[in-house]
Amino acid sequence: MEDSFVPTETAFTNLIARADNLSLIRDWQDVIFHALFVKKRQGLELPMLLPFDGNQCFVASPDPDAVRAAMADYSYEEDLDVFIKPVALGELARNAYLLGAWLCWVGPKLVMNSSLMHLLGMKTLAYEGFGQERLYQAIVHEIQGSDGDVVPIKAQTWRVSRVSENGVTEVISEHVIFDDRDFVILGSDVERVRNARKRSQLSADEQELFDWWGRPVYDFAALQKPDADGAGDEREGTYVPVPSIPDESWLTSFYDLERAVNNQIMPDSTRLRLEVVEADVFPEVDDLSGDELARVKGRRFGIRFADHPEWSLSLGGGGLAMSDYSDEVWLPRDAGVHEMPEHLRLKLIRAIAWVLFWKGQEIGKRAHLVPGQFEGVKPFCPDNLNRLFVPDKADHRFPVLAAMPCGTEQVPVLVHGEVPEGYVCEVLERCTIPASDLPRGLAGRDALLVNGAVPFGAMCSFIVVPVAAIEFPEDWYTGFRTSTTQLIADLEFYLGQEHREAQVKSAGHEQKDPDGVGNVLGICLVFFVFVILLIAIAG
Repeated sequence: MEDSFVPTETAFTNLIARADNLSLIRDWQDVIFHALFVKKRQGLELPMLLPFDGNQCFVASPDPDAVRAAMADYSYEEDLDVFIKPVALGELARNAYLLGAWLCWVGPKLVMNSSLMHLLGMKTLAYEGFGQERLYQAIVHEIQGSDGDVVPIKAQTWRVSRVSENGVTEVISEHVIFDDRDFVILGSDVERVRNARKRSQLSADEQELFDWWGRPVYDFAALQKPDADGAGDEREGTYVPVPSIPDESWLTSFYDLERAVNNQIMPDSTRLRLEVVEADVFPEVDDLSGDELARVKGRRFGIRFADHPEWSLSLGGGGLAMSDYSDEVWLPRDAGVHEMPEHLRLKLIRAIAWVLFWKGQEIGKRAHLVPGQFEGVKPFCPDNLNRLFVPDKADHRFPVLAAMPCGTEQVPVLVHGEVPEGYVCEVLERCTIPASDLPRGLAGRDALLVNGAVPFGAMCSFIVVPVAAIEFPEDWYTGFRTSTTQLIADLEFYLGQEHREAQVKSAGHEQKDPDGVGNVLGICLVFFVFVILLIAIAG
C-alpha cells in the first residue's frame, strides 16, 4: 500500500465499482480498522455484534472518532466492558467470513456482506518462490483419519492463480495442505489425498500465510459453553452404533460421524415431525394399461424440526401415489403432521451419515447435497424392477456405502436393502457407464440404456444389482476425510436452504451467484439506514 493512500469511503467504493478486486486486497487488507469490542471476563474479548437485516455485523471504521461517536447510539448491559480495538481489516474480514458475520463501517454507514469478507479475509497477494506475485485463496477445514481417537488434523485447500495488471488470469495450482507440526503424517496417507502437501514443504512466506488463515477465530461459543456442555452430555447416550456389512474395524470414523448426526441433528424422534402433503404425483409402479405420463393423487413427505423451525428435509423423489400404498408401506396415508417413526429416524440418520461420509472424501470441498438427496429411505420403485421396494424396518445393516465396479470405474452406491434379485442400490454420483462395463447379470439392462450407455444420476438413480457385483473396499472406509465438524456444518446449511430461499423470495431480492462476475448494488434501508454492499466476487 502506498504511503499516500488514504482509506476513505470514496476510495473503497470506487474500487468496488471498477470490480478491481486485486487493488481491494492490495490496498485495504492491511488497513487498520478500529472495532468495537466487549470484554466479558478476563481473557475473553469479542467484537460487538450489531443485528442488521437478519445478520450480525462487526462494528468498525478506520476513523476511531467515528467509532466513538457511534458508541453513543447503542445501549449496553451494565456489566459489559466496551472498548475500541485496532485490527487490520483483513483479520476482521477473516473472522467475519469464518463466523458468518458481516462488517458495518460506521461513519459512511457501509455494510459489507460475506462475499466481500471472503475477498478480504480468505484471499491475499503474495510472492511465490520464483518472485512472481500470485493470488492465494484458502478454504480452512479439518480432516480426520480412521484411527481410534478420530483426532482432527488442521488442513487448508489452496488455489493459487497468476495475476496481471488486468486481474486474475488463470489458476495454476490447487493443493490440500496438512498441518504436520503436531502429527506424524505418513507419506502413504498423504498420497491417498489428491494434490496433497505438508505445511513443512511450504516456503517460509507460505507457512506464514497458512498460520494466519489457521488462527482460531473469535470464540463466541465460550459465552455459552456451560449450557452447551450440559446439553451435549444429556444427549451423548442417545446414540448406539449398529453393525453394518463392512468389517466393524473399518467403521470407527463413520461411527463418529453418525454419532454427530444423531446427537446434533436428530437426537429424539419426539422433536421431529413427519409432514405429509397432498400432491399429484407419478405412480412408482408403472400401470401398463394406462398413460405412464399421467399424474395421479398421491402424497409427498418431509421432516420438520421442532428445535430448528428454519430447517426442513424433503424426502424427495416423486412422492408416493395412493395406488402404491399397501399393507407393507408404513408411511401415513392422511395428509397432515404426524409423529416421527423411530425406525425412519434411524434409517435417515444412517443415510445422512453415509452420504456425508462419502462426500467427505473430497477434502476441502463443501459436502454438496441436492434437493431430495435422501429419497431412498422411503418406499420407491427401482428403475429395473417394476414393483415397489419398501425398506425393511428391522434390517439395520442398511443403508450402507458400497462400490459397484463398472469396467475400470468404481461407482459409489448406497445400498438400501436386499431383494431376491440382489441389492437395491442408489447411485451417488452422476456418471455415464457404457453397456459393456455394466455388472454382469444386471436385470432389465437393455431398458436402462440410452445411446448404448446408462446415464446414472440423470435418468437412472435406483437399480437392483446382483449381490456378487457389489464390493466394500476397505480404503473407502479408512483414511482421511473432511472433519465431522465441517460435515455437520454443511448439513445444517443444506437443511436451512429452503428457508433462506423463501426469505429471499418474500423480500423480492434475487440471489447472487457468489462465484460470478463482480457486481455492486446499493440499497437504502430504513432499518439503521445503512447502505449494504452486495458483492459477488469472482472465484
